[in-house]
Amino acid sequence: MELERRYAALNRRRGKAVSQITLEEDLNVPDQKPDIFRIIHRQGEFRADEIKGEAGRVKVRGIFLYRILYIGDGGDRMPEALEGSIPVDETVFLNDLEEGDILDFHWELEDLHASAIHSRKANIKCVLALAAEAMKEQAVPLVIRPQEEGELHMKTCPVRLQQEVVHKKDTLRIREEMNLPPGRPNIRRIIWKEIRLQGTEARQDEGRLRIKGELVIFFLYECEDEPGRVQWLEQGIPFQQEVECGACRGDLTGKTEITLQRADMELQPDYDGEPRMVRIDAVLDLLFRYFDEMTCEVLCDAYSLTREIRPQRQQYAWDYVQNVMDSRTRVGGRMKLSESEPGMLQLLNAGTRIHLDHAERSERGVLAQGTAELWVLYAASDDGQPLACAAHAFPFEHTVQIQDMGETCEWQIFLCLDQLMVTMLDDKELEAKAVLQMQTVFTKPEELELVEELAEAPLNMERVKGMPGMVIHVVQPGETLWDISRDHATTMEEVTELNDLKDENLKPGRKLLLVKMMER
Repeated sequence: MELERRYAALNRRRGKAVSQITLEEDLNVPDQKPDIFRIIHRQGEFRADEIKGEAGRVKVRGIFLYRILYIGDGGDRMPEALEGSIPVDETVFLNDLEEGDILDFHWELEDLHASAIHSRKANIKCVLALAAEAMKEQAVPLVIRPQEEGELHMKTCPVRLQQEVVHKKDTLRIREEMNLPPGRPNIRRIIWKEIRLQGTEARQDEGRLRIKGELVIFFLYECEDEPGRVQWLEQGIPFQQEVECGACRGDLTGKTEITLQRADMELQPDYDGEPRMVRIDAVLDLLFRYFDEMTCEVLCDAYSLTREIRPQRQQYAWDYVQNVMDSRTRVGGRMKLSESEPGMLQLLNAGTRIHLDHAERSERGVLAQGTAELWVLYAASDDGQPLACAAHAFPFEHTVQIQDMGETCEWQIFLCLDQLMVTMLDDKELEAKAVLQMQTVFTKPEELELVEELAEAPLNMERVKGMPGMVIHVVQPGETLWDISRDHATTMEEVTELNDLKDENLKPGRKLLLVKMMER
C-alpha cells in the first residue's frame, strides 16, 4: 500500500571515548640565546589538522605547540623564550562508531611540565586528553496517511519530536591592532605573549548567531633603545560579530561552544613608521547545536472490514534534549608565595586552566567538582631574577539545578572562563577571584514506535465466521472505543450510534451492544 510520509531527523548518542597520551621532547637552546638560569613559565596547545571517523575508531592528527619562558644566565638576567612542536598521530577507539556518524572532538591539556636538563637543554612533558563523541542521525519516516484510503479505518496519534536543525562547526576570525600608550618605549622584539578568551556569549536570531566576548592580550617585549630592558602591556579587547546560520531562530533550544583555536601576534610599524603597534589575529572555534520541537499527527493503527490489514511497526531510540542550563560559579582565594619564591613588585599577567574532575547526580541536579589551576606572572623584587611565576590550584564545587531530573537523564558539561581578577595584597600574598561559566546539556533517552508499512491480505473468512454476529461487551480498564470497534469487526460510528454514546470516553464496566459488520 502506498503511504504518504514525511521524515524527521532524530539523534541518538552512540558514545564517548577519551584517549590520554603523554608527549615528551628535549630541545636545545639556540646558539643566539643565553644559557638557562631558571625556567619560570610554560604554555601549550593542541592544533588538530585532521579528525577522521572510521568504523570503531577516530583518527586524530595534529601538532602540540609549546613555549617555555626562562631567565637567561647573563648579567642582565634577560627573559627569553623557547618554542617547539610535537607531532600527534593518535587513534581514539570508539566501538559503536560507524562511518557517516556525526563526530564532535575536544582536547584538554591535563598537565604540562618544563624543566632544565642543563644550561643548554630543556625538557617539556605534557599529558593530553583527546575526547571524541559520536551521534547517529536517523531519518525517521512519519506516515501521515495512505494515498488511497478506500474502506480503510485509520487512527492517528500526536507524536512529540525534537529535531536537531543545526549541528555546525564554524570559525570566527578576530583581527585587532594594539598601540603602545604614550610614554612607553618602542618595541625591539616580542619575547612572550599570552592571549586569553573570556566572557563569551552566543545568542541566536533569525538566520544568524551573535557572538561576543573579550580577548585579554598580554605581551612582554624588549625595548628598542635600551637592549636588555623589558616592558609589558596587557589590554582587554571586546568583540562582537555575527555568524550566518540559516536554520537558526530565537525560539530554538541549544548551545554554542566557543573556544580559542589559535592566536598570533605580529609586530607592525604604526602610522608614523615606529615599531609601536601589534597586530592580533585570533581564530575561534564554534560548535553550535540547536533543536526544534514539533508535534505532528501520525498513523498509529489501521484496519479494514473488507481485507486483512497488519500494521508493520518499528522501534526507534533517540535522545531528547530536556534542558540547556547556563550557570556560573565562583572560585578562588588567597595564595601565599613560598619562602623560596621571590617577592612580588608588580603583577604582570594571570591565567587559569580549568579541569572538571567529577560530576554526579544530586538531590537538586548535578554536582560538578573540579579545579582551577591559576598562574600569575609577576615582576620580582630579586635583582637576580627579575621575573617569576607562581601557581596554585583552587578547587570548586557547583550544583547545576534542574527540576524533574529522571533516573535515565544524562548530561554533558562545557566549562570556560567568564572573568578573572588577581590582586596583590603584599609582596608575598595575592588574592584571586574567578567566575567560571558552566553550560550543561541534559538529555534523556526515549523510545518511539511508528507504523512504517501497512501489509494487506485477503480477508480471513474462517476468522470472520468464528466471530459472533452480535454481542454484549463489558468495557475493561484501558480499553478504547477504537480497540473495541477494531476487535469486533465494526466501526466507531456504528458503536456510537447503537449505544447512543455522547463521546469516545468509556468507563470500565459499561455494557456495549456490538454488531459485526462483516458479511458471513
